[in-house]
Amino acid sequence: MSKTKCTNCDKEIDTNKFFLHERFCSINVRKCSICKEPVQKDEYEEHKLIEHSKPKCTFCHMSFSDAELEEHIKNCTKKLYECQYCGLFMNKNELKDHEYQCGSKTIKCEFCGENVTKTTYDLHLEYECNKINKDANEINSENKDEKKINDIINKNKKQKNKKEKKDKKEKKEEKTDKIGNKKRKRNNEDNSDDFDFDEYKPKKKKYS
Repeated sequence: MSKTKCTNCDKEIDTNKFFLHERFCSINVRKCSICKEPVQKDEYEEHKLIEHSKPKCTFCHMSFSDAELEEHIKNCTKKLYECQYCGLFMNKNELKDHEYQCGSKTIKCEFCGENVTKTTYDLHLEYECNKINKDANEINSENKDEKKINDIINKNKKQKNKKEKKDKKEKKEEKTDKIGNKKRKRNNEDNSDDFDFDEYKPKKKKYS
């Protein structure tokens, strides 16, 4: 049986019933100006008050009460997490495997030039780096000043952290721009698929 799409509610209606549906729909139904969902006209204001006065999750854009939102964000499947090694953002279920592979990659120590895995880089700087240990030993042999040894180690760490933060910030800004573009695109999509008709009559929603 052929169907015709109603321009008011976006539902596919049997062609032989479309004329009756169209008349009824135009009188009783209107699209929400915010979510584009078809709503019965006598429930329109109630719909806007209930559905669009709640805060939305910034990741999945669903509406929740204040109490529900805080708990939802902790477990939202759309939430993105940052890799501690490369700064890329991804879903939680992808993060573990990614960090395992990413952390196994080697990088060159900026002080001694040795190739070290990302997961052991901090330990290398603190205990194994020949350049840092040599500088520390030279100072220690001259005046036994433990504070100067720590100063060298901390200075080298600060230089490394400063460089990492700068790199992460650049990657994060680039990723944020991409995410923002995707969010704007998603917000423009039509989310009116859950409206249903019994023959041609719109189904009423119950509000608690």
